Amino acid sequence: MSINSIIDSELFVTYNKISKAVKKIQKEDKTLNEKKLLMTELRRQNEDTLKSYNNVAAEFARSFIYSNQLSDDHIIEARIGSPTPYGNQPKNYLWSGISIYADKSYSFQYSWVFQKDLLEVTFCFGSGGSSTGRIDAYFKEKKETQMKALEQRFINILMEEQYKSIVLQLLQEEGFVITSEWLSSGEKIKDIESYISYIQTKGGAKTGLTKFFKPDEILNDGFALDAKLFHYFHLFRPIWEQLHLKDNETKIDGEFIEKETFNYKKDDDQITGVLQKIKKYINNHGFLYPNKLIENFYLSLKTKPFVILAGVSGTGKTKLVKLFAEGLGATGDNRQFTLIPVRPDWSDPSDLLGYKDLSGAFRPGRLAEVLVEASQPANQHKPYFICLDEMNLARVEYYFSDVLSVIETQEWKQDRIVTSKLINRESLLPEDQSIYGDLSIPDNVYLIGTVNMDETTHPFSKKVLDRANTIEFNYIDLQQYPSLALQEEETLLPVHNSFLRSEYLQLVDVYADYTDLVHTTTEKLVRINHILEEIHSHVGFRIRDSICFYMVYNQRYELLTPDEAFDLQLLQKILPRVQGSSLSVKRVLLKLLEGALGRKLSSFSDLMEDASNIDQEWNDDQEEKKAKHPLSARKIAFMLRRLEEDGFTSYWLS
Repeated sequence: MSINSIIDSELFVTYNKISKAVKKIQKEDKTLNEKKLLMTELRRQNEDTLKSYNNVAAEFARSFIYSNQLSDDHIIEARIGSPTPYGNQPKNYLWSGISIYADKSYSFQYSWVFQKDLLEVTFCFGSGGSSTGRIDAYFKEKKETQMKALEQRFINILMEEQYKSIVLQLLQEEGFVITSEWLSSGEKIKDIESYISYIQTKGGAKTGLTKFFKPDEILNDGFALDAKLFHYFHLFRPIWEQLHLKDNETKIDGEFIEKETFNYKKDDDQITGVLQKIKKYINNHGFLYPNKLIENFYLSLKTKPFVILAGVSGTGKTKLVKLFAEGLGATGDNRQFTLIPVRPDWSDPSDLLGYKDLSGAFRPGRLAEVLVEASQPANQHKPYFICLDEMNLARVEYYFSDVLSVIETQEWKQDRIVTSKLINRESLLPEDQSIYGDLSIPDNVYLIGTVNMDETTHPFSKKVLDRANTIEFNYIDLQQYPSLALQEEETLLPVHNSFLRSEYLQLVDVYADYTDLVHTTTEKLVRINHILEEIHSHVGFRIRDSICFYMVYNQRYELLTPDEAFDLQLLQKILPRVQGSSLSVKRVLLKLLEGALGRKLSSFSDLMEDASNIDQEWNDDQEEKKAKHPLSARKIAFMLRRLEEDGFTSYWLS
């Protein structure tokens, strides 16, 4: 639910009215019991309204934690009232957000606070004390010790330039200020050094980095608070993650102590919900794609961060990449989505990565620029999408060879996936080494190529096909029309990179937990390999592992049936390898067709003589409904017909 839904003039009127009424009751010349009765009545009068505001705030906080996969963090529940000497008086502000520890009073938190005359968005420490005043002395001491450790950790983090620069960005570019106390009652602290000094001498309680919004700014049309809250948190997130680490895991006396891996716990059940939001976002922009395409695209990216979208021109391949990325909060404006049109004259990696000019200075290509930005510590939790548009206008094996090779060097290093270097430091001038030296492919970069197959393009070699899932866009229903119903505007909800990042790199990573599925999938591939060996197109360990990973992710997230998932892998990983003009190719295709149908062909020998009419059965979709793997069966039938008509067949013929 969007937090924007509670923003109206009545919100501020309500809290202003409560604030005035509370002060009036406190000042009245009445007994304490009489004041308590008046306060109880004031709370009763406003209870339903405050509950409705708080429910929306709580739902948004839950969606915020879910979208950012912050399973170790805690929701700050907005409350209707708080105990005071005058009774349990109604709150004259709405305080919601998330905190690192369950008790927000002794924690660091990210909060959004609606008051009578402003909105406060703040990264701050809690009060350092119980709001009720009732807390056991032992637990109080323990929580205070925890708070002091958190304060020291925060100071240590701000001492490091990479994190200090994040705070400076909030202050200088986003309009934040440093405050000594929240609820707009504290003095402003002039700079980061003074902030650190203040925490060291007076403690961090109630201090924070705060952005203030006036009601007239919030009530303007187009003000998207939820998008701003996501944006600010994404900037601050590297510091937030460091705050989660234990005290002795920060940088002490200039030495880095080895850090414990901080993994986001992934709730597999929630993947479907995110994908449904992406599909809704795409539909709201007037684009309709075949059923299960988004699920397939997601599983393909999760399996390996390189996917090829193939098909006839004008079917929405490039648009799919852009809208899918936008649905995850990666846009051209925040530079997390980059479109790189491929030129026909590209002939080596320098066209994409960059080159050294006559003076020896490095001139980066667009890919190198994106890799540098994605590698920055402040950006490592954000997914970056690179769309290579019409990537086969030039020979992919020539200009993309370095990237293809480096992708295969992925390995785990602590909690990140690293690769070999694309650009060696020693080959650059000293002034370029700090930026581009030892540049590699970070684990938050996803490469998607769109391809057309016509007289202007080049075919793919097995070296390329082995490393990607190839998703086809050839079967188009022109009678899909956009809905005329009013669409609710979708707010982009950025997700953590762990939503897309591969979790498995070697078969051993899944074998212990998914032994039966690995065996079942591999046995199918062994049977297919026996067929493909006749034309020397059998697959190796790389494709076996990739298909197993795809099947494991699908089983975990329950996005497709097992047969649907294997059908897509047969279509995307096996069939693109098959091409030729011989009888052996025909025999292989017919045997693969039997596997896709899930039954023997009654007229195998007749079809070896003439298979020109075999794909006509698919025109009315009746045969497709009978097949075990209908998409692959349809494609194989098409390839057989082209073999009969043209004397040559390939997956890529259109």
